[in-house]
Amino acid sequence: MKKLIKRLEIIKSAIELEDDDIIRQQLSYLKSEPQDAVLVSIAIAIEQGKFTHALDAISAWLGSKQAVTHWQDVELSACKLELKALEEQLRELIVQRDERIQLLDDFNDLYLVRLGPLMKQILHLRKQLAENALRRAEAETRRREDDYRNCQQYLSQAIDELASLKQRWLVLSPLCDATFEMRKQIQQQTELIIALLAEIKELEHGFCTRNTRSTRKAREEAKDKYDSYQQQQRKAEQRHENEQKFSSDQRQELNRLWRQASRLCHPDLVADEFKEKAHQLMVQLNQARQRGDFTAINALLASLKQGLEPLMGSDCIDDLERLRRKITQVRDQIDAMLSELTALEDEDSWRLATSLPEKDQWFTEQENVLSKTLNILERQVKEASTVLYEA
Repeated sequence: MKKLIKRLEIIKSAIELEDDDIIRQQLSYLKSEPQDAVLVSIAIAIEQGKFTHALDAISAWLGSKQAVTHWQDVELSACKLELKALEEQLRELIVQRDERIQLLDDFNDLYLVRLGPLMKQILHLRKQLAENALRRAEAETRRREDDYRNCQQYLSQAIDELASLKQRWLVLSPLCDATFEMRKQIQQQTELIIALLAEIKELEHGFCTRNTRSTRKAREEAKDKYDSYQQQQRKAEQRHENEQKFSSDQRQELNRLWRQASRLCHPDLVADEFKEKAHQLMVQLNQARQRGDFTAINALLASLKQGLEPLMGSDCIDDLERLRRKITQVRDQIDAMLSELTALEDEDSWRLATSLPEKDQWFTEQENVLSKTLNILERQVKEASTVLYEA
Protein backbone atom coordinates (compact mmCIF):
# COMPACT_ATOMS: atom_id res chain seq x y z
CA MET A 1 0.00 0.00 0.00
CA LYS A 2 2.77 2.44 0.93
CA LYS A 3 4.57 1.83 -2.39
CA LEU A 4 1.35 2.39 -4.33
CA ILE A 5 0.72 5.67 -2.51
CA LYS A 6 4.27 6.81 -3.32
CA ARG A 7 3.83 5.94 -7.02
CA LEU A 8 0.60 7.92 -7.25
CA GLU A 9 2.29 10.86 -5.53
CA ILE A 10 5.10 10.61 -8.12
CA ILE A 11 2.55 10.61 -10.99
CA LYS A 12 0.75 13.59 -9.43
CA SER A 13 4.01 15.53 -9.13
CA ALA A 14 5.03 14.54 -12.69
CA ILE A 15 1.71 15.88 -14.05
CA GLU A 16 2.30 19.13 -12.21
CA LEU A 17 5.85 19.23 -13.65
CA GLU A 18 4.56 18.25 -17.12
CA ASP A 19 7.09 15.36 -17.22
CA ASP A 20 5.51 12.77 -19.52
CA ASP A 21 8.46 10.31 -19.25
CA ILE A 22 8.06 9.86 -15.50
CA ILE A 23 4.30 9.47 -15.93
CA ARG A 24 4.78 6.70 -18.52
CA GLN A 25 7.34 4.90 -16.28
CA GLN A 26 4.82 4.63 -13.43
CA LEU A 27 1.85 3.75 -15.67
CA SER A 28 2.77 0.04 -15.94
CA TYR A 29 2.68 -0.31 -12.14
CA LEU A 30 -0.83 1.19 -12.02
CA LYS A 31 -2.05 -1.22 -14.70
CA SER A 32 -0.84 -4.15 -12.54
CA GLU A 33 -3.57 -3.31 -9.95
CA PRO A 34 -6.68 -4.57 -11.82
CA GLN A 35 -8.59 -5.28 -8.60
CA ASP A 36 -8.96 -1.54 -7.86
CA ALA A 37 -11.42 0.06 -10.34
CA VAL A 38 -10.32 3.61 -9.43
CA LEU A 39 -6.68 2.84 -10.26
CA VAL A 40 -7.74 1.25 -13.55
CA SER A 41 -9.74 4.39 -14.46
CA ILE A 42 -6.72 6.58 -13.57
CA ALA A 43 -4.49 4.48 -15.86
CA ILE A 44 -7.03 4.73 -18.71
CA ALA A 45 -7.34 8.51 -18.25
CA ILE A 46 -3.54 8.89 -18.45
CA GLU A 47 -3.35 6.74 -21.61
CA GLN A 48 -6.09 8.89 -23.16
CA GLY A 49 -4.28 12.07 -22.16
CA LYS A 50 -7.03 13.17 -19.77
CA PHE A 51 -4.53 14.40 -17.19
CA THR A 52 -6.96 16.79 -15.44
CA HIS A 53 -9.34 13.91 -14.79
CA ALA A 54 -6.44 11.68 -13.73
CA LEU A 55 -5.10 14.37 -11.35
CA ASP A 56 -8.51 14.79 -9.67
CA ALA A 57 -8.95 11.02 -9.30
CA ILE A 58 -5.43 10.64 -7.86
CA SER A 59 -6.04 13.43 -5.32
CA ALA A 60 -9.35 11.89 -4.23
CA TRP A 61 -7.84 8.39 -3.92
CA LEU A 62 -4.84 9.65 -1.97
CA GLY A 63 -7.11 11.63 0.36
CA SER A 64 -9.18 8.55 1.23
CA LYS A 65 -6.14 6.33 1.75
CA GLN A 66 -4.26 8.87 3.83
CA ALA A 67 -7.18 9.01 6.30
CA VAL A 68 -7.05 5.22 6.67
CA THR A 69 -3.26 5.31 6.93
CA HIS A 70 -3.44 7.98 9.62
CA TRP A 71 -5.88 5.86 11.65
CA GLN A 72 -3.67 2.80 11.24
CA ASP A 73 -0.62 4.81 12.32
CA VAL A 74 -2.46 5.94 15.47
CA GLU A 75 -3.46 2.34 16.30
CA LEU A 76 0.08 1.19 15.55
CA SER A 77 1.46 3.73 18.01
CA ALA A 78 -1.09 2.69 20.63
CA CYS A 79 -0.18 -0.98 20.20
CA LYS A 80 3.53 -0.19 20.43
CA LEU A 81 2.94 1.78 23.62
CA GLU A 82 0.83 -1.05 25.10
CA LEU A 83 3.48 -3.62 24.16
CA LYS A 84 6.24 -1.51 25.68
CA ALA A 85 4.30 -1.30 28.98
CA LEU A 86 3.70 -5.07 28.96
CA GLU A 87 7.37 -5.72 28.21
CA GLU A 88 8.37 -3.55 31.14
CA GLN A 89 5.96 -5.44 33.40
CA LEU A 90 7.40 -8.74 32.18
CA ARG A 91 10.91 -7.39 32.73
CA GLU A 92 10.12 -6.59 36.37
CA LEU A 93 8.56 -10.01 36.94
CA ILE A 94 11.60 -11.74 35.46
CA VAL A 95 13.85 -9.73 37.77
CA GLN A 96 11.69 -10.77 40.74
CA ARG A 97 11.81 -14.42 39.63
CA ASP A 98 15.59 -14.36 39.14
CA GLU A 99 16.15 -12.67 42.51
CA ARG A 100 14.06 -15.33 44.26
CA ILE A 101 15.86 -18.13 42.47
CA GLN A 102 19.20 -16.57 43.44
CA LEU A 103 18.07 -16.34 47.07
CA LEU A 104 17.10 -20.03 46.99
CA ASP A 105 20.39 -20.97 45.31
CA ASP A 106 22.35 -19.09 47.97
CA PHE A 107 20.42 -20.82 50.75
CA ASN A 108 20.89 -24.24 49.13
CA ASP A 109 24.63 -23.58 48.79
CA LEU A 110 24.80 -22.61 52.47
CA TYR A 111 22.86 -25.77 53.33
CA LEU A 112 25.31 -27.91 51.36
CA VAL A 113 28.31 -26.19 52.93
CA ARG A 114 27.03 -26.44 56.51
CA LEU A 115 25.24 -29.79 56.44
CA GLY A 116 26.80 -31.36 53.36
CA PRO A 117 29.61 -33.26 55.15
CA LEU A 118 27.13 -34.96 57.50
CA MET A 119 24.66 -35.67 54.69
CA LYS A 120 27.47 -37.14 52.57
CA GLN A 121 28.42 -39.52 55.40
CA ILE A 122 24.77 -40.49 55.83
CA LEU A 123 24.35 -41.20 52.12
CA HIS A 124 27.62 -43.15 52.11
CA LEU A 125 26.36 -45.35 54.97
CA ARG A 126 23.04 -45.86 53.20
CA LYS A 127 24.98 -46.92 50.14
CA GLN A 128 26.91 -49.40 52.32
CA LEU A 129 23.66 -50.76 53.76
CA ALA A 130 22.29 -51.21 50.24
CA GLU A 131 25.49 -52.99 49.19
CA ASN A 132 25.31 -55.27 52.25
CA ALA A 133 21.65 -56.00 51.50
CA LEU A 134 22.58 -56.93 47.93
CA ARG A 135 25.40 -59.22 49.11
CA ARG A 136 23.01 -60.89 51.56
CA ALA A 137 20.42 -61.33 48.82
CA GLU A 138 23.01 -62.80 46.47
CA ALA A 139 24.26 -65.15 49.20
CA GLU A 140 20.69 -66.21 49.93
CA THR A 141 20.11 -66.84 46.23
CA ARG A 142 23.24 -69.01 46.02
CA ARG A 143 22.14 -70.95 49.13
CA ARG A 144 18.72 -71.59 47.63
CA GLU A 145 20.29 -72.70 44.35
CA ASP A 146 22.45 -75.20 46.27
CA ASP A 147 19.39 -76.40 48.22
CA TYR A 148 17.45 -76.78 44.98
CA ARG A 149 20.20 -78.87 43.37
CA ASN A 150 20.43 -81.04 46.51
CA CYS A 151 16.65 -81.54 46.49
CA GLN A 152 16.81 -82.53 42.83
CA GLN A 153 19.44 -85.13 43.64
CA TYR A 154 17.53 -86.49 46.67
CA LEU A 155 14.30 -86.60 44.65
CA SER A 156 15.98 -88.48 41.84
CA GLN A 157 17.36 -91.02 44.32
CA ALA A 158 13.98 -91.32 46.05
CA ILE A 159 12.21 -91.96 42.74
CA ASP A 160 14.76 -94.64 41.80
CA GLU A 161 14.33 -96.26 45.23
CA LEU A 162 10.52 -96.18 44.80
CA ALA A 163 10.85 -97.92 41.42
CA SER A 164 13.04 -100.59 42.99
CA LEU A 165 10.55 -101.14 45.84
CA LYS A 166 7.75 -101.41 43.30
CA GLN A 167 9.53 -104.17 41.37
CA ARG A 168 10.24 -106.16 44.52
CA TRP A 169 6.68 -105.65 45.78
CA LEU A 170 5.18 -107.00 42.57
CA VAL A 171 6.97 -110.35 42.83
CA LEU A 172 6.00 -111.02 46.46
CA SER A 173 3.14 -113.32 47.39
CA PRO A 174 -0.06 -111.54 48.39
CA LEU A 175 -1.21 -111.45 51.98
CA CYS A 176 2.14 -112.14 53.56
CA ASP A 177 4.10 -110.15 56.13
CA ALA A 178 6.81 -109.30 53.60
CA THR A 179 4.21 -107.82 51.23
CA PHE A 180 2.71 -105.70 54.02
CA GLU A 181 6.17 -104.45 55.05
CA MET A 182 7.06 -103.61 51.44
CA ARG A 183 3.82 -101.66 51.06
CA LYS A 184 4.74 -99.59 54.14
CA GLN A 185 8.18 -98.84 52.68
CA ILE A 186 6.55 -97.77 49.39
CA GLN A 187 4.20 -95.46 51.32
CA GLN A 188 7.11 -93.94 53.29
CA GLN A 189 9.11 -93.45 50.08
CA THR A 190 6.09 -91.82 48.42
CA GLU A 191 5.69 -89.43 51.38
CA LEU A 192 9.40 -88.58 51.13
CA ILE A 193 8.98 -87.77 47.43
CA ILE A 194 5.95 -85.58 48.22
CA ALA A 195 7.93 -83.73 50.91
CA LEU A 196 10.86 -83.19 48.54
CA LEU A 197 8.49 -81.88 45.84
CA ALA A 198 6.95 -79.47 48.36
CA GLU A 199 10.40 -78.20 49.34
CA ILE A 200 11.34 -77.76 45.68
CA LYS A 201 8.11 -75.83 45.09
CA GLU A 202 8.88 -73.54 48.04
CA LEU A 203 12.39 -72.92 46.69
CA GLU A 204 10.98 -72.14 43.23
CA HIS A 205 8.54 -69.68 44.79
CA GLY A 206 11.47 -68.04 46.59
CA PHE A 207 13.29 -67.60 43.29
CA CYS A 208 10.28 -65.69 41.92
CA THR A 209 9.64 -63.48 44.95
CA ARG A 210 13.15 -62.99 46.32
CA ASN A 211 15.13 -62.18 43.21
CA THR A 212 17.96 -59.67 43.54
CA ARG A 213 16.70 -57.22 40.91
CA SER A 214 14.94 -54.92 43.37
CA THR A 215 17.86 -55.12 45.80
CA ARG A 216 20.31 -54.38 43.01
CA LYS A 217 18.16 -51.43 41.89
CA ALA A 218 18.11 -50.07 45.47
CA ARG A 219 21.90 -50.35 45.60
CA GLU A 220 22.27 -48.46 42.29
CA GLU A 221 19.86 -45.74 43.45
CA ALA A 222 21.77 -45.31 46.72
CA LYS A 223 25.05 -45.09 44.80
CA ASP A 224 23.67 -42.57 42.30
CA LYS A 225 22.22 -40.45 45.11
CA TYR A 226 25.56 -40.43 46.93
CA ASP A 227 27.55 -39.56 43.77
CA SER A 228 25.09 -36.82 42.78
CA TYR A 229 25.08 -35.26 46.25
CA GLN A 230 28.87 -35.38 46.41
CA GLN A 231 29.06 -33.49 43.12
CA GLN A 232 26.47 -30.91 44.25
CA GLN A 233 28.33 -30.33 47.50
CA ARG A 234 31.66 -29.90 45.71
CA LYS A 235 30.18 -27.27 43.37
CA ALA A 236 28.46 -25.48 46.27
CA GLU A 237 31.71 -25.35 48.23
CA GLN A 238 33.49 -23.96 45.18
CA ARG A 239 30.85 -21.24 44.70
CA HIS A 240 30.94 -20.45 48.42
CA GLU A 241 34.72 -20.23 48.33
CA ASN A 242 34.58 -17.83 45.36
CA GLU A 243 32.02 -15.64 47.14
CA GLN A 244 34.18 -15.42 50.26
CA LYS A 245 36.85 -13.69 48.19
CA PHE A 246 34.61 -10.61 48.09
CA SER A 247 33.24 -8.42 50.83
CA SER A 248 29.51 -8.07 51.42
CA ASP A 249 29.52 -4.70 49.62
CA GLN A 250 31.34 -6.18 46.64
CA ARG A 251 28.85 -9.05 46.38
CA GLN A 252 25.95 -6.59 46.48
CA GLU A 253 27.58 -4.52 43.75
CA LEU A 254 28.19 -7.64 41.65
CA ASN A 255 24.51 -8.61 41.91
CA ARG A 256 23.41 -5.05 41.15
CA LEU A 257 25.50 -4.92 37.96
CA TRP A 258 24.26 -8.36 36.92
CA ARG A 259 20.61 -7.36 37.39
CA GLN A 260 21.15 -4.15 35.45
CA ALA A 261 22.77 -5.97 32.53
CA SER A 262 20.29 -8.87 32.51
CA ARG A 263 17.40 -6.41 32.18
CA LEU A 264 18.86 -5.34 28.84
CA CYS A 265 19.51 -8.75 27.28
CA HIS A 266 17.26 -11.36 28.88
CA PRO A 267 16.12 -13.84 26.16
CA ASP A 268 12.54 -13.80 27.48
CA LEU A 269 12.29 -10.08 26.78
CA VAL A 270 13.63 -9.59 23.26
CA ALA A 271 12.00 -10.00 19.86
CA ASP A 272 12.09 -13.55 18.45
CA GLU A 273 14.77 -12.78 15.86
CA PHE A 274 17.17 -11.59 18.59
CA LYS A 275 16.69 -14.44 21.09
CA GLU A 276 19.81 -16.36 20.02
CA LYS A 277 22.01 -13.29 20.42
CA ALA A 278 20.39 -12.50 23.78
CA HIS A 279 20.98 -16.07 24.95
CA GLN A 280 24.68 -15.82 24.09
CA LEU A 281 25.00 -12.52 25.97
CA MET A 282 23.15 -13.97 28.97
CA VAL A 283 25.49 -16.97 29.07
CA GLN A 284 28.51 -14.64 29.07
CA LEU A 285 26.92 -12.53 31.79
CA ASN A 286 26.14 -15.52 34.03
CA GLN A 287 29.63 -16.95 33.61
CA ALA A 288 31.17 -13.59 34.52
CA ARG A 289 28.95 -13.41 37.59
CA GLN A 290 29.98 -16.89 38.73
CA ARG A 291 33.64 -15.93 38.36
CA GLY A 292 33.05 -12.63 40.14
CA ASP A 293 34.51 -10.89 37.08
CA PHE A 294 33.60 -7.21 37.55
CA THR A 295 35.58 -6.19 34.46
CA ALA A 296 33.66 -8.52 32.14
CA ILE A 297 30.26 -7.55 33.57
CA ASN A 298 31.04 -3.83 33.30
CA ALA A 299 32.21 -4.31 29.70
CA LEU A 300 29.01 -6.15 28.77
CA LEU A 301 26.88 -3.54 30.52
CA ALA A 302 28.68 -0.70 28.73
CA SER A 303 28.12 -2.38 25.35
CA LEU A 304 24.44 -2.89 26.09
CA LYS A 305 24.00 0.73 27.17
CA GLN A 306 25.64 1.93 23.94
CA GLY A 307 22.85 0.34 21.93
CA LEU A 308 24.22 -3.13 21.29
CA GLU A 309 21.43 -4.75 23.28
CA PRO A 310 18.95 -6.98 21.40
CA LEU A 311 15.81 -5.06 20.51
CA MET A 312 12.49 -5.50 22.27
CA GLY A 313 9.46 -6.40 20.20
CA SER A 314 8.05 -2.88 20.63
CA ASP A 315 11.27 -1.46 19.13
CA CYS A 316 11.30 -3.38 15.87
CA ILE A 317 7.76 -4.51 14.94
CA ASP A 318 5.90 -2.11 12.63
CA ASP A 319 3.20 -4.46 11.40
CA LEU A 320 -0.13 -4.06 13.20
CA GLU A 321 -1.09 -7.76 13.13
CA ARG A 322 2.35 -8.83 14.36
CA LEU A 323 2.08 -6.30 17.16
CA ARG A 324 -1.31 -7.68 18.22
CA ARG A 325 0.09 -11.24 18.24
CA LYS A 326 3.12 -10.08 20.22
CA ILE A 327 0.87 -8.36 22.79
CA THR A 328 -1.06 -11.63 23.27
CA GLN A 329 2.21 -13.54 23.58
CA VAL A 330 3.64 -11.18 26.21
CA ARG A 331 0.37 -11.28 28.19
CA ASP A 332 0.64 -15.09 28.22
CA GLN A 333 4.27 -14.81 29.37
CA ILE A 334 3.20 -12.48 32.20
CA ASP A 335 0.50 -14.94 33.33
CA ALA A 336 3.03 -17.79 33.23
CA MET A 337 5.57 -15.75 35.18
CA LEU A 338 3.00 -14.86 37.86
CA SER A 339 2.11 -18.55 38.19
CA GLU A 340 5.80 -19.44 38.46
CA LEU A 341 6.33 -16.86 41.20
CA THR A 342 3.30 -18.15 43.13
CA ALA A 343 4.52 -21.75 42.83
CA LEU A 344 8.01 -20.71 43.89
CA GLU A 345 6.76 -18.95 47.01
CA ASP A 346 4.59 -21.96 47.90
CA GLU A 347 7.63 -24.24 48.10
CA ASP A 348 8.82 -25.34 51.53
CA SER A 349 12.39 -24.38 50.65
CA TRP A 350 11.30 -20.79 49.92
CA ARG A 351 9.42 -20.46 53.20
CA LEU A 352 12.41 -21.93 55.01
CA ALA A 353 14.93 -19.63 53.31
CA THR A 354 12.88 -16.49 53.97
CA SER A 355 11.40 -17.16 57.41
CA LEU A 356 14.38 -18.27 59.50
CA PRO A 357 15.23 -15.49 61.98
CA GLU A 358 18.43 -17.24 63.13
CA LYS A 359 19.96 -19.36 60.39
CA ASP A 360 22.99 -20.37 62.49
CA GLN A 361 20.76 -21.73 65.24
CA TRP A 362 18.66 -23.66 62.72
CA PHE A 363 21.74 -25.19 61.10
CA THR A 364 23.08 -26.20 64.53
CA GLU A 365 19.78 -27.95 65.30
CA GLN A 366 19.89 -29.74 61.96
CA GLU A 367 23.48 -30.84 62.61
CA ASN A 368 22.32 -32.44 65.87
CA VAL A 369 19.48 -34.26 64.10
CA LEU A 370 21.75 -35.50 61.32
CA SER A 371 24.39 -36.61 63.84
CA LYS A 372 21.81 -38.83 65.55
CA THR A 373 20.81 -40.28 62.19
CA LEU A 374 24.47 -40.88 61.40
CA ASN A 375 24.99 -42.78 64.67
CA ILE A 376 21.97 -44.99 63.99
CA LEU A 377 23.20 -45.80 60.49
CA GLU A 378 26.70 -46.59 61.75
CA ARG A 379 25.23 -49.16 64.15
CA GLN A 380 23.08 -50.63 61.38
CA VAL A 381 26.09 -50.95 59.07
CA LYS A 382 28.10 -52.63 61.83
CA GLU A 383 25.28 -55.07 62.57
CA ALA A 384 24.73 -55.80 58.88
CA SER A 385 28.45 -56.45 58.38
CA THR A 386 28.47 -58.85 61.36
CA VAL A 387 25.46 -60.77 60.02
CA LEU A 388 27.03 -60.95 56.56
CA TYR A 389 30.34 -62.18 58.00
CA GLU A 390 28.59 -64.87 60.05
CA ALA A 391 26.61 -65.95 57.01
